[in-house]
Amino acid sequence: MLAAILARHPEPRGLLFDRPHVVVDATKLLKANGIVDRVSVEAGDFFQTVPAGGDAYLLSHILHDWNEDQCLTILDHCRKAMKPHARLLIVEMVLPPGDAPHPGKILDMVMLVLVGGQERTEAEYAHLLDKAGLHLNRVVATQSPVSVVEAVLA
Repeated sequence: MLAAILARHPEPRGLLFDRPHVVVDATKLLKANGIVDRVSVEAGDFFQTVPAGGDAYLLSHILHDWNEDQCLTILDHCRKAMKPHARLLIVEMVLPPGDAPHPGKILDMVMLVLVGGQERTEAEYAHLLDKAGLHLNRVVATQSPVSVVEAVLA
């Protein structure tokens, strides 16, 4: 996702932070997209720490994998790393309330059974973020089933 964003927008720089086995081949992809000189790659574990000082933090399809306590640990590390005006962008399916059909409702059951995670409604994201010392600023729908949840420091 970082490669796609930076390939489309020539000014920003990025830091790719993920587990060592994930970032091992990242340089090849970054070179193929012509952005290797604009990205730093750092191996780590968001259950331990998150690199500090970014203007924006992007969690794409991360939180739905984990239970609430694990999500709070990840979000706490993000909050501690964020500068006062930084944004946290969470790319996930945001479930509509009620009985409206949505592909995320099936995925919600799959995540619960397979890994103990869950998909969330906007209200559930607001509650989770509040518990983590963050504030849900807005939810931006996309043309796909996923949305972008924007959070700021509370």
